[in-house]
Amino acid sequence: MDRAQCIQNRKALTPLQRKQKEEAIVTQLLPFLKGNIGLYVPIQGEVDVFTPLLSYPSLYLPKVTGPESMKFCRYQGELKEGAYHVKEPAGQACRPKDLDVIIVPMTGFCGFHRKGYGKGYYDRFLKQTKALKIGVAFDCQEMIFKKEEHDVDMDVLITETQCRRK
Repeated sequence: MDRAQCIQNRKALTPLQRKQKEEAIVTQLLPFLKGNIGLYVPIQGEVDVFTPLLSYPSLYLPKVTGPESMKFCRYQGELKEGAYHVKEPAGQACRPKDLDVIIVPMTGFCGFHRKGYGKGYYDRFLKQTKALKIGVAFDCQEMIFKKEEHDVDMDVLITETQCRRK
C-alpha cells in the first residue's frame, strides 16, 4: 500500500465511521495534552482533532514559511489560506522549544514511523523540538515501509483502537 491508497482509505470512511473513530482518537489523546500544543488543520480526510480541541487555551498551527520550512503560529480564531491551499494562522510564531506537545497528521504509519506527503516539512521541524510527538491516524492507514534516514519517529501513536507509547 502506498500514500495514495492510505489517503483513499481514510476518505472512504462514511461520516458515521469517521465521527466514531475520531471520537475514540480524541478520547485517547486528551490525557497527553498540556502546555503549548502544536496541532494541524485537517486536509484530504486527515483525522480531525482540530475541531474538538478548538477551546484548548494554547494552540499553535503550522504555517509554511519557505520552500523547505514551517513554523507553528499561535491560533487566535482566524485562519487564512496559505501554501498548498491549507488554512494557516495569522498569529505570532513560537520557537520550536516552546511547544510541549505536537499532534502530527500522517498519510500512513508503520510502528512509530510516519509517512507524510513527502515534502519533509514536519521532519525538519520535529528535529528542532523536544516536544512530545503524537501521530494520529486511522487503523486503515497502517502500511509497511522502511524508515528513511531523515524521518522522525513519533513518541506516541494513536488510532481509534490503539495507543502505543515508545
